[in-house]
Amino acid sequence: MHILFRLIAAAVFAAMPLASTAYPTKPVRMIIPFPPGGASDYVGRAVSQGLAEMWGQNVVVDNRGGAGATIGTGLVAKAPPDGYTLLMGVNAGVVIAPSIYPDLSYDPRKDLLALASFALSPQLLVVTNGLPVKSVKDLVALAKTKPEQLSFASSGNGALPHLGAAMFNMMTGIKAVHVPYKGSGPALPDLIAGRTQYMIDIIVSALPLVQSGKLRMLAVTTAKRYPTLPEVPTVAENGLPGYEAAQWYGLFAPAGLPAPIAKKIEADTVLLLDNKALRAGLSQRGAEMMYGNSAQFTAVVKQDIAKWAKVVKKTGARAD
Repeated sequence: MHILFRLIAAAVFAAMPLASTAYPTKPVRMIIPFPPGGASDYVGRAVSQGLAEMWGQNVVVDNRGGAGATIGTGLVAKAPPDGYTLLMGVNAGVVIAPSIYPDLSYDPRKDLLALASFALSPQLLVVTNGLPVKSVKDLVALAKTKPEQLSFASSGNGALPHLGAAMFNMMTGIKAVHVPYKGSGPALPDLIAGRTQYMIDIIVSALPLVQSGKLRMLAVTTAKRYPTLPEVPTVAENGLPGYEAAQWYGLFAPAGLPAPIAKKIEADTVLLLDNKALRAGLSQRGAEMMYGNSAQFTAVVKQDIAKWAKVVKKTGARAD
């Protein structure tokens, strides 16, 4: 697999004008649209360090959290398209925000260039241990016998875990009560205590509680089984083909970035996949390195904007 990545990178480099090799000639700012700490911040910092080592230039992390990742994402959207301001982008600020923030200051389809995706992190569908279900189909069957009697927790209105659960409910026909919290931290103890019955949450916070026996895991939200949890079925396998609500991580630049610079960043992202220490560090935090080139990533962004717009419209999800 790594040999294939190197061949892809070599092909991309061969197609690049020689002038592009001059980039970067000064430090690059990498905006992470979250506060310091947490999985997304770790992923962004790890990739920044990998690129800095490769380029021989500092890649300076700039944490700009808040407003569902839209503050940091918006800064990159409005920055000069010279390659010296990049975004470690995630679903929230790029594909979810256009549907839940009516006054968004940027249009990701016009103002951002998707350079490459490099990692994917699943969410987990988990239930309180007191709920008599062992599978997704069991949960759906039980919920349909108790319309609006079960409740599902989320880390906040409009966040990916909320919309992932809302899409799950929509696709299965479940009628349940949404209980939003200000983050996974306060949501999970109530789920453990049985004050809510199920939740879709990021792997980093949910998996340790599953491993300690405090919650029961029913499925992962990736389209295919997740490499580090091969025994766990996907939601899609359980009668919901097409269901996917995983968090991706990728590099973006302001629209208008010169093609040679864009191609160099795209190719260098492939080379990061050979960094064993980076791969191991991301895996420990629930993110597996999975490369997508600019064209592939652009298609994912376009598809996800349409997907989440549909979910928001049908469920009435809103931002906090």
